[in-house]
Amino acid sequence: MGLFRLFGNKDAARGKSAPAREIAGGTIEGTAGKIAALFKERTAVESIRLKPAREACAPWDSKLGGAPYLPGGFDYPRDRQEGREGVPLRFLAQLNFSEMPALAGFPERGILQFYTGNDEQHGMDYETLTAQKGFRVVYHEEVTGVSLPPPPPGAGDEMAVASPVDGELRLRFAVETSVMGPGDFRFDALLLQFYNEVTGSRFRSLDRVPERLLDDLYERLSASGHRVGGYPTFTQLDPREYHDYLREHTVLLLQLDSETTGDYSIAWRNAGSCHFFIRPDDLAAREFFEVLYSWDCY
Repeated sequence: MGLFRLFGNKDAARGKSAPAREIAGGTIEGTAGKIAALFKERTAVESIRLKPAREACAPWDSKLGGAPYLPGGFDYPRDRQEGREGVPLRFLAQLNFSEMPALAGFPERGILQFYTGNDEQHGMDYETLTAQKGFRVVYHEEVTGVSLPPPPPGAGDEMAVASPVDGELRLRFAVETSVMGPGDFRFDALLLQFYNEVTGSRFRSLDRVPERLLDDLYERLSASGHRVGGYPTFTQLDPREYHDYLREHTVLLLQLDSETTGDYSIAWRNAGSCHFFIRPDDLAAREFFEVLYSWDCY
């Protein structure tokens, strides 16, 4: 069973198998290619690929891990989870927009920071994914040349776990096209629409779509990698699919995948990935109080 079947075709994941028959109008591979082309034509948007590197960083540089930019008068974010109140959060990442290519809807200046917890769940709250108790998203609109030293990581926290990011990594950027992949909660509805459009079918669900075609599409439309904007990928399920209050969080602020190279390691437990999403109106207002934060792994 392909990975797509775990979350792309829910009927098959529950044990129903799609009929192994030819598709009207062509081969499985040809049909998959046509459907993939429709996804690229109708969902493609610009995103920014993040490229970490083991390089020296100033406090205000775009980076993962290390020392964050801390302007004078800024109160370092601390944990608000029960039993962990007051423990300094871990600095995960920051984006200096003045260093990045312009991306529609995003600021053109300032620094956006992401802090997570030092606990086993890295501050994620399964009950309310937007409650910034074990994590924090902070936007510094003005950036000066002065930065305060941060408190010692995990100071006073005997239960601290290792950071997902190994050390400090400088971020470089590349603009690329992002296409909706099978992890996104909106994908299934579009897939059914495009399948019927390409084949002339009138299916009402995906349970009759051949598994080989679904696996082929998963390979063609993978959205993995570190990115800002565009579409996400998940190792499990998109949390927005099962929580109505999250479905307006359609802008991907940050996606960090697991990756190990000869220079660094980023590990969300077993090959997982981390996501921060925001509502378009909140991003336009530069209000980062209701950000969705989640991560998952195999």
